[in-house]
Amino acid sequence: INDIIKYISNDYNLVHRLDKDTSGLLIIAKNYKTARVFSKLFKEHKIEKTYLAICQGVPKNLSSIVNLDISNKKNDRNLETVTKYKVINKSKNLSLIFYKPITGRMHQLRIVSNYLNCPIIGDSKYRNNIKYLNEKLKLNAFSLKFIYKNYQYEFNSVLPEHVLKFTKKINFVIPSEKKINDLLNTF
Repeated sequence: INDIIKYISNDYNLVHRLDKDTSGLLIIAKNYKTARVFSKLFKEHKIEKTYLAICQGVPKNLSSIVNLDISNKKNDRNLETVTKYKVINKSKNLSLIFYKPITGRMHQLRIVSNYLNCPIIGDSKYRNNIKYLNEKLKLNAFSLKFIYKNYQYEFNSVLPEHVLKFTKKINFVIPSEKKINDLLNTF
């Protein structure tokens, strides 16, 4: 992604990253000054990110906060993670889950899903079963909310085609856009 945006303009800067294979929203700043502002907003937890995941299994609690230490192989220590989640639909041992990472660690949501015993469909690294091994990762950076220059911004992603085809194939219902927005506002 960084190579693509630099091809468009050397002034553009990727402000945050997504795991490989995660779809959804990114923030790209048009200049270095704005990139620094957004980096600070992320560091101060002033950008609210919500992810949507289709998972195999259903967590025991339909809504909760998970505090989990995950290992950081780069410096051989554990990093604290905090993740809020809410199941918004469940059927046939599958669940559609909103995840709101309070901390931002690599693979955090995928590790938390596996910890909850409901790995994200298509996750080839953190899974405890192989039923949907050939599927693409069903994790989408769905919503971003933040205030910039005294204006409230809210963006929602369009779900990618592979997610929509998968839900149609298994007859799994994704709530309407209005219902999802209502759920986001109460999460």
